[in-house]
This record gives sequence, C-alpha cells and structure tokens, in this order.
Amino acid sequence: MVARTRQFLLVEPVAKTPYPPLGLMKISTWLKRRYKGCRVFGTIGDEIPAEITRPDRVYVTSLFTWDLEKVVRTVNTYADRFPRAKISIGGIAASLLPDDVERGTGIRPHVGLIKGAEACPPDYSLTFGRKLDASITFASRGCPRKCRFCCVEAHEPGFHVRDGWRRDINPELPRILFWDNNWLASPNFASDCEQIRKLGKVVDFNQGLDARLYDKAVAKEMSTIRLRPVRFAFDNVAMEKHVLRATKLVREHSPGEIRVYVLYNFDDTPEDLYYRLDVLNRNHVLAFPMEYRRPTATKTKFPGPHWNSALLRAMKLTLLYYYRRGMITESRTSFHSIYGRTPNQFVDRLYEIYEYDKTLKRKPTS
Repeated sequence: MVARTRQFLLVEPVAKTPYPPLGLMKISTWLKRRYKGCRVFGTIGDEIPAEITRPDRVYVTSLFTWDLEKVVRTVNTYADRFPRAKISIGGIAASLLPDDVERGTGIRPHVGLIKGAEACPPDYSLTFGRKLDASITFASRGCPRKCRFCCVEAHEPGFHVRDGWRRDINPELPRILFWDNNWLASPNFASDCEQIRKLGKVVDFNQGLDARLYDKAVAKEMSTIRLRPVRFAFDNVAMEKHVLRATKLVREHSPGEIRVYVLYNFDDTPEDLYYRLDVLNRNHVLAFPMEYRRPTATKTKFPGPHWNSALLRAMKLTLLYYYRRGMITESRTSFHSIYGRTPNQFVDRLYEIYEYDKTLKRKPTS
C-alpha cells in the first residue's frame, strides 16, 4: 500500500506589506526537511489552492494586532473546510494577544518563534504573490532595550545572535533585508560586517539602527558595507544628541540616504513631535513619522494622553497627500508650508487640515 503524500497549507490571512511572511517561508523549509516528499502550499486569505485536497496541517500566521478579526475569520473558515486537519496559529499578533485568538477560534496559538523553523532558511519558492528582490534574514533576535512602547519582548524574549544567518541568503537576489530589532547591540557586529562584505550585496537594516550605539568606530566599520539607506529612530526628545551625532558620523563616513523613524502618539505631545521633525528637517534628514498604536484586536485608534482623533487624522493626511512614501522630505520650504514655523502653528495647521477634510466628506444638501 502506497503511503499518502503529506500536505501542508500555509496561510497569510492579510497581505498588507510588500514582504512575504518570513515565518511561513521558514516553516515551509522545516516541513520539507522533516517530511521528505511532502507538498507545501501557500495562500493568502480564504483562497484555497485547487491542488490541495486534504491537508494534514494548516499553519496560519498573523502580523498587525488590529487585523486579528480577519485572522480569526480565516482560521474558522479553514477549520470548517478541513475539519480533520490540525490548525496551528502563530505570528506577532497571535503572540501578543493569545487569549483573543483562543476566544475566537478555540485554538491556543503558538507564542513566539518555532525553534525548529527558526533554524531553517526561508523557502524562496514560496513568496505569497510578491516579487522579491532581496533575501530576508535576522542576524540577531530580540532587543536589550525593552522600551515601554515596544512589543518585541513578547514575541522575541531576551536578546541573542544568530550565527547562521548567512544560510538565509539567496545568492540569486541582489539585496539583503535584515529585520533585526537592535543589530548594533550584537557582539557579532564586526564578524557580521565581514560576512556582509564578502557577500558584496546592498543591505538594509530596515527596522533601524540604535543611534545610541552608533559611534565613530561603528561608522568606520559600516562604511565598508553597502548599506542603503541608513535608518535610525528618534523616539523621544532625549534621543536628540544621539540622533544628530549618528547622522553626522554617517555623512562623514558613508554616502547614501539617511531616514529616521519618528514615533508619536505614545507619551509625547504634538509640540514635541514638531520639535523632532523640525530638528531633522533643519539637518536635511528624511523623517518617517510612525504613529504608536496599542496592541489591541480592534482597528479603533487610541489617542495618546496628549493627542486626539482630529490631530491623528490630520497628521496621517499630511503623510498620505503631501509627502512621498510617508516621508517628510529635506525641503525646508515644503516643511514650513505644511507644518508651520512654530509648534503652535503646527497644531493649528493640523486642525485646519482636519476641518478641511471634513468638508470634503460632507454630502451636499438639496
């Protein structure tokens, strides 16, 4: 009697980013190594591949917590369609809100990383509809900082290096994306740079580098790799001197664009946000404002203690309509024309934008 070929279905409920789900790509490799000859299928949402008839197991990932309702619906759809299959749920949102997932599906999700899959390279034959031009990897996991606004600790507890990250690299792809939370804290920093140099590819640490750890020695070492762009974070005013020093060192040692993530709506004020944006703009650095959102299973926004819905809406509109890819350009004239020349003008402008947006939404009366 011929044994039935094992089937596995990997599901991404919501595809909102340009990158495929790395966890599922690693799980694919892990399954193929464990079960020789098995068939692994990937899909987005509720579209069941025609080739799959009776999966032995369905793996469902998650990303943003506010998409959890869609994740739950997707899980239940597959549970109804394949009642004999074991369903596993994981990913960032499931790790942050496991109780919500269990209430909605009756399944306790996996929290954190799957150790076996973590050690495997991604399956680049499974890209979930994306056209990839870069390998994706982590040289380290976790972060030693434990900032109050950050959820990394829940998904990647502790901080450790990954010595085998080079196995994740697809030699046919021209770039490498590193998703490390704080690569500069790694004791393997110098050896990582050496390996990156040998690979000769353009790299992007797209979660940002810790400006507090970016000193002259680091800048000199990093000038030997093709880092494009260079990213930092300006989470609060206390970071100012570190961010300015880091951007100055980058310009002294490396070519290329500098982008800085600017967190707002946590414990800052709108005036505080204006100050940080103004600092970056005066120094000709691209700013990428990022709104803090609580890790809840609802799409409802929760304004921080010094913000309100009108200000958040208006800030988002400025990034959608006035700037490229959500970034505030280096143009001083453009910055002043949109955000004003003072913190008070900034707040007034946001309210004006909000009111104007409301008029556009009103239906004309007969």
